Amino acid sequence: MSVLKDDIAAFERMRATLEAEHDHEWVVFHAGVYIGAFKDFETAAEEALERFDVGPYLIRQVGAPPVQLPGGMIFTPAHSFGPGGL
Repeated sequence: MSVLKDDIAAFERMRATLEAEHDHEWVVFHAGVYIGAFKDFETAAEEALERFDVGPYLIRQVGAPPVQLPGGMIFTPAHSFGPGGL
């Protein structure tokens, strides 16, 4: 997670402004810089992939509560397995 520390810190610094102007939208940060706000996750992810390839970058929904995953859980997006998924 330390790879995203600059992105997370930038999000936290901008939180009040983002909540006022982009509540429930999806935002992208890369290298500690705010990239933009998008109406849905898919659009945010497409923009991030197009501009920064596989990352790292932060995509968060403004105003959403934090998600807590159990310690033993590993998240791997289906697209990481290549065409055809699993």
